[in-house]
Amino acid sequence: MSETKEIVASETGSDHKNVVVVPQSGPEREAIVKRLKLKLDLRLVPYLSLLYLFNALDRGNIGNARLAGLEAGTHLTGNDFYNALSFFYFGYTISQIPNMFILKKVTPSVLVGVTMILWGVCSTSMAAAKNYSDLVATRFFMGIFEAGVGPAAPVILSFFYLRDELAWRTALFYGSSTFAGAFGGLIAYGVATNLSHASLAPWKLLFIIEGVPTLFLGILTIFILPNSPQTLERWFVTPEEKQVAIERSSTGHNVDSSLLDKRQLLAAIKDYKNYFSCLIYIGLNIPLASYTSFLPTIVSEMGYTNAKAQLMTVPPYACAIVTVFSMCWFSDRAKNRGFFVAASALLACIGYILLISSNKIGANYAGACFVAMGLYPIIPLMLSWVANNNVGHIKRAVSIAMLNTFGQCFATVGTQIYKTKTAPRFFVGYGVCLAFTVVMIVFAIALSLILKRENARRDATHGTPKQLTPEEQQEAIKNGIYDNDPSFRYFC
Repeated sequence: MSETKEIVASETGSDHKNVVVVPQSGPEREAIVKRLKLKLDLRLVPYLSLLYLFNALDRGNIGNARLAGLEAGTHLTGNDFYNALSFFYFGYTISQIPNMFILKKVTPSVLVGVTMILWGVCSTSMAAAKNYSDLVATRFFMGIFEAGVGPAAPVILSFFYLRDELAWRTALFYGSSTFAGAFGGLIAYGVATNLSHASLAPWKLLFIIEGVPTLFLGILTIFILPNSPQTLERWFVTPEEKQVAIERSSTGHNVDSSLLDKRQLLAAIKDYKNYFSCLIYIGLNIPLASYTSFLPTIVSEMGYTNAKAQLMTVPPYACAIVTVFSMCWFSDRAKNRGFFVAASALLACIGYILLISSNKIGANYAGACFVAMGLYPIIPLMLSWVANNNVGHIKRAVSIAMLNTFGQCFATVGTQIYKTKTAPRFFVGYGVCLAFTVVMIVFAIALSLILKRENARRDATHGTPKQLTPEEQQEAIKNGIYDNDPSFRYFC
């Protein structure tokens, strides 16, 4: 017979208390967990994925707008376009850590919803840009507001899913950026071929069509995005499912309730493992930033017309969708991150080698596909890796913010390496990106080996790890132990 536990839960709007009996093991418990995960998988993950799709769509559509006449329409000359790309990342970088602290002071639905509304305003306003200054201003503030969604999502997901369930769900979330790349190309092609208007240039239509839905989604998010297991609605889960969600969250080291724990902040800053992760993420963001912004230009330089080039940006992203989901699915089951990060980076290496070594359109296009297949899985793998290996809300949130801050700082490099004068072969851009994919491989393998050695040391010193109770976890966090607790084992 299953071990059970009685939980007293107060129903909102009632004067009595209901006793909820939740099995702690056995088939009944497994059935409740299965129903709960299915409900979360059908509501939380798809909705966050939809939000990030528009995040990526609004961020990357400037590359498509360039082929649709943006530079001529805003009178850009010289390096103006490259600098406008960089200003987005300046804004994105400076708002990373502040957003993580705001996430502890307001509900996730409010933070994500409000920042969506604000970046939707910026994205749509780009259609009104008349010159370089207008474009830079809108891109800068869009970067500030877009930082409220991407870094917050892994933290939100970690409230609802266990450590070995996280990469696959994070992949579904960040995988939507590959859908955004595909849809962006299709939308740009449709605008260029079917919606040209004498009084409204195609690039302006593109910003409006992709920016306005973000405004409405932001408003909707404030009301429907789940904030925590404790606030799951009665229409969505049963009392038993809600209690199991709370218990699962506590086993995921989500028991600290402090708004600002300076010790956790310092612990994140002092943790050398976070700097290994940051170096890997720097290696990712330089080629990734250049890829999303310049793929339409790269494809057009292969000999396609501007309209056809918009359409030909779709297949590389379609290929990336396959590797994002497959890499993260196997990573969760293997409970390993480093190997899959290195394997993904190796795919990107192959792509850049093809782009550098051949002047044939077929080989170059295959190279572009390999690059997408290699780069995009690393985003969810790295974010889930950092979330897995940091205990405490503040330490986890700051660690993810550090990852994004370092990465986005160097993303500005990626916006400057595909100069027009180096077309059509772009040797400098491809060479820089190839070098940083090698950096990813080296540091991913090194970090994985370091974590394996530390796990082995703890096994030898302390024996088989035990599952801490929520009270023991709270005590460990209170005492500043975090992931140094003898019972904690890292994902390698």
